[in-house]
Amino acid sequence: MRTNLLHKIAAAVLTVVMTFGVYAGIASNTLMADIAANATVINCNSAVNVREYPTNQSRNVGSISLNQRIQVTGSTLASSTDTSDLSTWYSINYISNGETKSGYVAAYYIRLDPSATGPSDAAFESAIANFPESYKPYLRDMHNAHPSWQFVPVYTGYDWNSAISVETRPGRSLISNSSNGSWKSKADYAYNAATNTYTVVDASTWVNASPEIVAFYMDPRNSLNETAVFQFLDLTYTADNSIPSSHVQGILPGTFLNTSAPNQNGDVINYCDIFADAGNIADINPIFLAAHCIQECSKSGSNSSRGTTGYYNLFNIGAYSNVIDATVGGLNFAQNGTSDPAFNSTYLIPWDTPGKAIVGGAMWMRDNYIWAGQGTLYFMRFNFDPASPRDKGYHQYMTATASVYTEAARMQTAYIRSGLYDSGIVFRIPVFDNMPSSAVQLPPNEIAAPSTGTWVGRDGIETFLIYMYRSTLNRDPDTVGINYWYNKITQEGMTGEDVAYGFVFSQEMTNRNLSDEQYVRILYNAFLGRECDAEGLAYWLDKLATGSTRLDVYHGFSRSNEFSALCTNAGFSPY
Repeated sequence: MRTNLLHKIAAAVLTVVMTFGVYAGIASNTLMADIAANATVINCNSAVNVREYPTNQSRNVGSISLNQRIQVTGSTLASSTDTSDLSTWYSINYISNGETKSGYVAAYYIRLDPSATGPSDAAFESAIANFPESYKPYLRDMHNAHPSWQFVPVYTGYDWNSAISVETRPGRSLISNSSNGSWKSKADYAYNAATNTYTVVDASTWVNASPEIVAFYMDPRNSLNETAVFQFLDLTYTADNSIPSSHVQGILPGTFLNTSAPNQNGDVINYCDIFADAGNIADINPIFLAAHCIQECSKSGSNSSRGTTGYYNLFNIGAYSNVIDATVGGLNFAQNGTSDPAFNSTYLIPWDTPGKAIVGGAMWMRDNYIWAGQGTLYFMRFNFDPASPRDKGYHQYMTATASVYTEAARMQTAYIRSGLYDSGIVFRIPVFDNMPSSAVQLPPNEIAAPSTGTWVGRDGIETFLIYMYRSTLNRDPDTVGINYWYNKITQEGMTGEDVAYGFVFSQEMTNRNLSDEQYVRILYNAFLGRECDAEGLAYWLDKLATGSTRLDVYHGFSRSNEFSALCTNAGFSPY
């Protein structure tokens, strides 16, 4: 087990014991004392599962809501059964229904407070002297756990508020429409208050992100932890920091890349050797290339990687979803490139072997991003590196606001599996002018849509009830009805699940004679706070067509993490 990031909190550490591969059971135990919170739940739409052991295959023993404060007591690597590619897990204590409980949560969903342990060794203090003071507590924590890591400040020379303004232009930073309401922009171009709908920008679910959530993910201090710091990894690569193929191979087992394929010359070699060659040819970190390929094509591969059309595009270059189907667009690029023969020759187009796609794609990323002033995942997403000749906030590789946080977690896992996790890794961390004095906080949860009628909730419970009236019965409440349900919750302790049952199976709802599809769509809106996707709709309609009752489907939604968080955030128990 690697060095504990939180070893300074010795009195609070919960020891993890492994006996014959099984972790000592700590989850769901009721403790006698309140917690000393030192972390916040982030990176989920409404709530995240608490597991009995540090693996996503372990039993779910509870949930904690977005923005909830918790106590992290230790860290460990995921157990061997985990399939999430999230390597670091935290043992935690949290409050649920007045009780203190414990379990495990992937570090991806947790933001630690800095431990404030004070200065580290003199040499390290000298190395971070040029960082703002507000960065240093986080850097010290990481240095204590990983003394070989190096941190370099990159002063962008760009005003913080101006940067947020640039990144919140229409279509510039997107978030899933299923996200918490405070994460979605209420600007005139992004939201219609009369219909309570958000303008869809990409695919069927991506809408404009709010300035508050953009600021949260743009603030580097929110990513100065073991999982997210890899978005600042220097991706440039020279002979001086050469990474052999044996280290690349460490991240390929369990993926479609754990085999061999024709390289750029047509020779059949192992994929790890293709990536190592591409790194040497393009001067790009080959572990990044392999991890990015898995990110783009998934572990099992995709149409972009299988060569079903005779062409390959393992980095999905040119796969723009607003042109045609994204995969088709990428494969067209792999086949035809551009009208410039010199361009196609430089990047080995057509990409009719996996090796050509990897090497040619690596050279394309080198020339357009990595060696063009956007040499970290962060700067590929938020282009404010002063070395970039492009206009700031333009020429960005992706628009999903939290995308680099997700890809950073994959890079961390890749480095752990490669055996290079505690090597002399260099992180280039941005600093903006006129930043807030401390890290930007997550915006407050918005558990229900703003009122579109005459009713405005007096508190979270009444806001929840207004939301249920509108999402299930398609109307504002009446005074008698809302007071009835309000008293049931506040005076009789009725749970959220029972209240929702009263709405879904009310006579008023029955009288609407809903089709199965209409029923499922209403449950998506009422319990998950979003429109259903095609795959989810098909799944539930198949359940209903093959013997499941509407009550069965209701329980599938009422027991969701989203609904649990909706009730918890409103101030009462879901179950």
